[in-house]
Amino acid sequence: MRGVQIVLLCEDNQTDAFVRRFLKRRNFSHRDIDTVELPHGSQSAEQWVREQYPTQMQAVRAKHGATLLVVIDADNLTTNQRRGQLENQCEKEGVPRRKREDPVVVMVPRRNIETWFAYLDGENVEEQERYPKLRRERDCERHAKELYRMCNERQELREPAPDSLREACVEYGGLKR
Repeated sequence: MRGVQIVLLCEDNQTDAFVRRFLKRRNFSHRDIDTVELPHGSQSAEQWVREQYPTQMQAVRAKHGATLLVVIDADNLTTNQRRGQLENQCEKEGVPRRKREDPVVVMVPRRNIETWFAYLDGENVEEQERYPKLRRERDCERHAKELYRMCNERQELREPAPDSLREACVEYGGLKR
């Protein structure tokens, strides 16, 4: 029996559902993925992911063969600003910053994951705009299928592609199977 290969750290159930469906197409099973559960409460989901990042990064550094996959929305920030916040959190907690060889993949949808969904539905998107949420979490199946088709089969995004998704594809290249 294989152990957990991917530790998934994300802000919400919709993002979790999307990433899991995408990874399933990459032949990861549900047993290969362990989601760090977001606690119920008043803390913002973005803040919680940011605060969990150093702890989870240390944990995967200690596990051979595990990868930390982080998906955190940029919201009103740039993707570089949000990534900087993650690295600053590490520094604040005395955890060495992410190195190229670390088994860590960070994806930052800008504004949020719904921007990517609109793009994957064929729209030309503006990353600072808000796009509607899906009615049900499972409605992201078509988006996972389309992203897989672009990333794995065609190995090319449809133009014009959102910069944040382009960056995510570079990060995705670091995901080992």
